[in-house]
Amino acid sequence: MIKSLFYSTVVASLCVASAGHAAHHEAGEKVAAAKTSIKQAVSKNKFRTELDIERDQFRSPIETLTFFGIKPDMTLVEVGPGGGWYTRILAPLVAEDGKYIATAYTPDPKSKRYAQSMKWRETYTAGPMFGKQASARFVGGPVPFAAPDSVDAILIFRGMHGMISYSDADANLAEMFTTLKPGGVLGIVQHREKEDFDNDPKKNMRGYVKQSYIIDLVERAGFKLAGSSEINANPKDPADWPKGVWTLQAGKPLKEKDAKFVAIGESDRMTLKFIKPTGTGR
Repeated sequence: MIKSLFYSTVVASLCVASAGHAAHHEAGEKVAAAKTSIKQAVSKNKFRTELDIERDQFRSPIETLTFFGIKPDMTLVEVGPGGGWYTRILAPLVAEDGKYIATAYTPDPKSKRYAQSMKWRETYTAGPMFGKQASARFVGGPVPFAAPDSVDAILIFRGMHGMISYSDADANLAEMFTTLKPGGVLGIVQHREKEDFDNDPKKNMRGYVKQSYIIDLVERAGFKLAGSSEINANPKDPADWPKGVWTLQAGKPLKEKDAKFVAIGESDRMTLKFIKPTGTGR
């Protein structure tokens, strides 16, 4: 009887251990497969330009997207895609098995750019790289950009300074929190202000924001900091330029930059991964 109970316990323990090993192995395979898909979206991508590729050394897209846990079957939101540098990676990455959503801040009907903004919403995701489910939406408007608990990941690349200076950051983050699934990711890459630099990003937009400021702002919205990385750090950037981050001429090809800015590279950046805690659905 005792022997039988002992053997049963051993067998049960082995089964549990085996199941745990199998689950761990499967998770590892999914991570590896996702990284392979990201590599292909970066390196085997007909939509990317020569200037896009030239900037890979400063923006580390493979490492960044892997750190955020991005997978090709995700519903993925890019906030403020701007010139589309990351769009040309993200949209093809999720075009077949996932969904890409571009978002911009809701325009003021009185603004001179209102008509242009409305046209952007209708045309931005109309190209062949986006897939059939892609869309463009506005954040901070009367209609949420996505249904509650429907988004796997939201990514903001070098855009927090604009959100803080020109819009209601608290309201925008609240909307993002609502749309994310429990366990969903908010990934932020942002120009990093020195912690001892005296500047209020609401009143004086320099492009740089203190890492502590970003973490406090986002955690107040309910998110939890899951990790940080120095993937996009650059100690060569003093981050004290009188005219802000744009001094670095980051948008120019290397051959057109001043020599001192070629030597520095692009800005020093934080890379932060936040999650919507489980148990906090709609």
